[in-house]
Amino acid sequence: MNFKDENFDGAVNILSPLLKSKLMNLNCILKSDTYEIRLRAGKPILLFGKYGYLFLKKNGDTSSVADDDCYMCNPEIISEAFNRLCCYSVYSHIESIVNGYITFQGGHRAGITGTAVINHEGVITSVRDISSVNIRIARQIKGAADGLTEIFNGERISVLIAGPPSSGKTTVLRDYIRQMSDRMNKVCIIDERQEIACVSGIICQHDVGINTDVLNNYPKSKGIMIALKTMSPDIIAVDEIGDKDEIKGIVKGVNSGVCFIATVHAADYDDLLRRTQVKEILDSGAFSKIVLLKNSLSPGEIEGIYDASEVRDEIYRSSFVMDSIYDDGNENVIIA
Repeated sequence: MNFKDENFDGAVNILSPLLKSKLMNLNCILKSDTYEIRLRAGKPILLFGKYGYLFLKKNGDTSSVADDDCYMCNPEIISEAFNRLCCYSVYSHIESIVNGYITFQGGHRAGITGTAVINHEGVITSVRDISSVNIRIARQIKGAADGLTEIFNGERISVLIAGPPSSGKTTVLRDYIRQMSDRMNKVCIIDERQEIACVSGIICQHDVGINTDVLNNYPKSKGIMIALKTMSPDIIAVDEIGDKDEIKGIVKGVNSGVCFIATVHAADYDDLLRRTQVKEILDSGAFSKIVLLKNSLSPGEIEGIYDASEVRDEIYRSSFVMDSIYDDGNENVIIA
């Protein structure tokens, strides 16, 4: 039986030797279907993937049932994973830590929870007593964006990719970048969290195309401005937009004739309509199409493709109805 899966095996490298060996010995099908490895102090080690949830057992097997045979995560496992994530230098990763994550080699990202250390101004300056680590396994799936390039016929347009957590937004984004770049569009990636191209030194660990430049670790708003001024891009790609400064940067880019490929969180279509940040993004007029991905059990699967202007109009219609409820004691009276 084949036990190798480079993405999974790379992600578990930061774990203690014993736990790492048990996970490395899982079969490759299970590994390839796994999206997350969740470590919670005092609780069973949990795998999440295409199969749903599985518990790691002491003998190295997995089970859908939590019982006394489960491999329990003690504080030492959490501490060792955290120190390895930081390369034993917490200070050098503090900015990322206070934002709740650490990105490590291969583009994998570990979410972190613990106790916030807050200064007299109410600013989080550090996190102590780390209580859980959620390792999200990054994968390059070539062909993940085939549906988009086919539907859009390879046309250079601005596309907003939306979906819930673990629905494959970054994976689809990465492959769409690769395909558009290989069609000889000049692409600039603003890789703030170092998850898209996964630059190690000066080399990208993921294939993002032959005509792509990467601004690695740059804040998105700053990176967009630098790309516009210095790299003459046809397309700028960013992950997880929403900040007002980022939206302003996108507007400037669109006004300069640049297209954007970006992602945003949305649980489903109704959630997309409710999100203030989506309204602000669409108000910018920067995007032509919205691609909504399905869910975490079907990563990369497209739920629907919508004209951005039509979604924006629907948001405004919904807002108008909500704002038009009479405050006269009759909650059912609505001006449509």
